Amino acid sequence: MRANAAVALLAVLGCLPFAEGQAKDDPCSKLKTDREVQDCHTVSQIAPEIRSAAQNGTIGTVASDQRGTAAGLSYNVHMSDCENRWVALYHGPEDRDYTYGFVYIDPEAGFTLHYFGHFIIDSDHKYHEAPNPIPPDKLSLKIRLEQNGVAALLPSSAITQLGLAEKPDWLKSYEDKADPVTHEISWGFFYNAIGDSRRAIDYLEPAYSESPDAPRVDFELAYAYNAVGRPADAIRVSKSEFARNPKNELLCREMAFAYLHLKSYKEATEQYQSCIALCDDSDKARAEKSELAMNLSSTYERMGDTQSRDAWIKNARDWAPKGSPVYKYFHPDEQ
Repeated sequence: MRANAAVALLAVLGCLPFAEGQAKDDPCSKLKTDREVQDCHTVSQIAPEIRSAAQNGTIGTVASDQRGTAAGLSYNVHMSDCENRWVALYHGPEDRDYTYGFVYIDPEAGFTLHYFGHFIIDSDHKYHEAPNPIPPDKLSLKIRLEQNGVAALLPSSAITQLGLAEKPDWLKSYEDKADPVTHEISWGFFYNAIGDSRRAIDYLEPAYSESPDAPRVDFELAYAYNAVGRPADAIRVSKSEFARNPKNELLCREMAFAYLHLKSYKEATEQYQSCIALCDDSDKARAEKSELAMNLSSTYERMGDTQSRDAWIKNARDWAPKGSPVYKYFHPDEQ
């Protein structure tokens, strides 16, 4: 994150727990002036709401907004469609003003929404800046995006009326300096991470064609192929690499998933057992083992082998550490 210390702290508050009155756990208490602390508390209060608005919704399910529609706003894109674009976040029917910001990819952190403020739309469908609870000349709030929420692209009329540049000057600070292949792999990773594997493939396929031995490219491409329903291609790009590196657990899982969805059940069972053998006894590894065992039990069920299915379900239950997804599946009353 390219910011001074105070701004860097404020920029991540949306991801930190904050308990009012607990100074020793309060990141704002480390700031120097009362004004900084007050502004920090303001950010800590509004950041979760902005984060939620930026990451929720699906196209076609958000409520219509007649005033916004008349002014050129349409909530018909996901955040992954908005790289280097100004966006308005979802606007509830009861909301008077709109929250807006700029979406970009930080080469170190991935998809990010730089919050800029609020605007209103008047009866003539003109855009006007609204009061901003965060002083834009002093503070910066950046929301790291982990889910592919719905947004509306700001039309050119809004950008002009709000006095915005098409691309903020600070965006130059986030240009990726990596070589082209590394850039493509990184951007493929970021698009995979936010849930847009279709677009990830657009970056990863050229990288794989040019440098199939580049770090991570085979896994990211296999993951993307599986995500878009192309398991045969996932096997194609991962099989030779896994033969060279049979301890690559991530690649192992993608291959097992692909075999399962190709209905190559014998290969899937062998692959899942290979993946399980790679896991150690840490809680994290046991959580992974339990998920793999559940997938393996599903494979045996499709093969009609109920005895093996039940054995692996038992393994999944026994391996799952408390609080893991599989543990919660078997213990719903404890949630």
